[in-house]
Amino acid sequence: MERLEFAARCGPIVFDHRKGAFLPDCETLLVADLHFEKGSYLQAIGHAPLPTYDTPDTLERLCALVETFRPRHVAALGDSFHDTKAGERMSAADLAAMNALVARVPRFTWILGNHDPDIPDGLDGDQEDHIECGGFLLTHLPTAPLKNDGVNVCGHLHPKVRISTRRANVPAPCWAVSRERIIMPSFGTFTGGLDVRHPAIADELPGARAYFATTGKSVVALAG
Repeated sequence: MERLEFAARCGPIVFDHRKGAFLPDCETLLVADLHFEKGSYLQAIGHAPLPTYDTPDTLERLCALVETFRPRHVAALGDSFHDTKAGERMSAADLAAMNALVARVPRFTWILGNHDPDIPDGLDGDQEDHIECGGFLLTHLPTAPLKNDGVNVCGHLHPKVRISTRRANVPAPCWAVSRERIIMPSFGTFTGGLDVRHPAIADELPGARAYFATTGKSVVALAG
C-alpha cells in the first residue's frame, strides 16, 4: 500500500511510501534529513564527481507530498541543509522555489539540526529547536518525550532495514518505531542509511520495536 496508518500511543501517524509522514490530528506533514546541497558540498571538497541535481530533486518530491496531503503545517526535522555554507552554493532559482513552497502552507518550520544550526539567509519559514504537536515531540536528535504518553518523532539516524525478496535481502529506508519514539527515514536524494541493528539506532528504541519500510512504491510493515 502507498500509505499506512500507525496507531502511536498519543495518536495516529501516516507513513507515506515517499518517505514523508503525516499527523492527521494536527494536519502536519513531516520530513527529515533533506540535506539540500549535499551534491555541491561533495563537489566543493573534491571527494565525489556527483551532479548537483539533488536540491531540485528533493524539493520536487517534497512539493509532491504537499500537494497530496495539503497540510496546514510542514515540519522539516533537521539537517535540511548539508552544511552551514549550503546557502552560499544554492542557486537563486532553488532558493526561490523553496520560498514558493513555504508560501503554499500556512506554517512551515525548519527544526535545526547538527548539520544546520541555522538556515540560509533569505529563506522564509520559522526556525525552532523543537515543536510539539499534540503528544508528539518533533526534534532532530532523539529526545525523551515531554509527556508520559508522548512520542518523540526525530530524524538524524537515517534508518534502513533489510527486506527479503525471492532473490536477495535488499536494504530499504524505514521508520524505526518503539512505544516512545519514531525515527524517520532520511528524505534527501543523496542521503544514505544506517542499519536498524546498529547500536546507534537500537539503543534509542527500548522495548518492542517495529519497522515500516518503503520500497519507493509501497510501505511494508516488518516485525522488530
